[in-house]
Amino acid sequence: MGFSPKTRGRCWVGTIHVTNMEKAGLEKKQYECPEYLAEYFIRLWEESGAKREAAIAVCVSSTGCYHCHIACYGNTTTLKKVSKILFDSHIEPQLGGKQALTAYICKEGDYAEKGEQVLYTKGLEVIQDRQGLRSDLEVIEELLEEGLTPEQIYAESFRYRRYEKMIKSHYLAKRIAEIPLIKTMWNEYHFGRSGSGKTYSYFKLCEIFSPEEVYLCNDYANSGSSGGGFDFYANNPAKIVLLDEFRGNIPYAQLLSMLDVYSRNQQHCRFQNTYNLWENVIICSIYPPEEVYRFMVDDTKKNIDSISQFFRRLNVIVYHYKNKEGEYKSFEMPACEYSCAEEMIKKAELYEAGFICSEKLSIVHQKKVDEVVSHVQKQIDTSDSTDSIQKKF
Repeated sequence: MGFSPKTRGRCWVGTIHVTNMEKAGLEKKQYECPEYLAEYFIRLWEESGAKREAAIAVCVSSTGCYHCHIACYGNTTTLKKVSKILFDSHIEPQLGGKQALTAYICKEGDYAEKGEQVLYTKGLEVIQDRQGLRSDLEVIEELLEEGLTPEQIYAESFRYRRYEKMIKSHYLAKRIAEIPLIKTMWNEYHFGRSGSGKTYSYFKLCEIFSPEEVYLCNDYANSGSSGGGFDFYANNPAKIVLLDEFRGNIPYAQLLSMLDVYSRNQQHCRFQNTYNLWENVIICSIYPPEEVYRFMVDDTKKNIDSISQFFRRLNVIVYHYKNKEGEYKSFEMPACEYSCAEEMIKKAELYEAGFICSEKLSIVHQKKVDEVVSHVQKQIDTSDSTDSIQKKF
């Protein structure tokens, strides 16, 4: 019986052939040592995720086929992911109980095969009874605890949508419980002429973090009174909020609240208020920040509602433009060094001419830097010595 690659479970049985061993990069003398082979694949599975364990038997069939049988246990995952971890080995969900599976792996009793020889076994004591049939709610609860978003859960099975209200309610409660009262914020202000590529930041963020982690807000008509742009945030409590086409058309106090570090600040919504659960705010506007500030605060109140409150909450300011060749470009600088748009545009021109460098500080650039650092760190961790590291880099 064939199983879908999307089949989910916690108990798996697999067969590892020589081709899979070679895909793992094992040399013949390594995989032909049963003890080494068993230790390698058990460690491979255990290190692939938290609280994972495995049992294995190394065998030779009557026709001389050298292979392993492995039983894998851990958190819920898909058949496809298990197979990928074990270098495309044949994987199926465990259907039998502990006693039956032990007999199958060791080729005992009803599972004894004429001429099959078991060369080595390891970890048989971890073999478990197969998971019982669970209700939809039990599966959904486990998926939520694993960190899946509502949309990811609906993608698992269409029938889960019948629990949509419960799923969204629990997901929101989980996000509220997880985020600290005082959070670490990263806020950016992007400005430039229309068509200079500001809103493209939204697509880049979705590409890097997934659309579910980026909440696009461009409805400010009712903000601060009867809801507006945040009416649907409770349904999708994303970690990044992008304010698109922002022209200062919300109260100044509300903007400061959105950029602040306090997660229990609230935004007014049509049906119920929502907490500020985001960790990043990206503002996109055709106006520079000082212009937006002038729109939002009357001259008579500027001595109280100062612009410094705004800049103190910003980390990076990014200027978007097209160069003479029609290429989309951006120049970014720390908000603490920003004085005015005119000066920043002059710096961008010097940057374009090659006289100065732009600091890559925005969340999109930083994510790419983090990926490079992570890649280099993995190379270092897997290197045998300092000499081998120097050779690679």
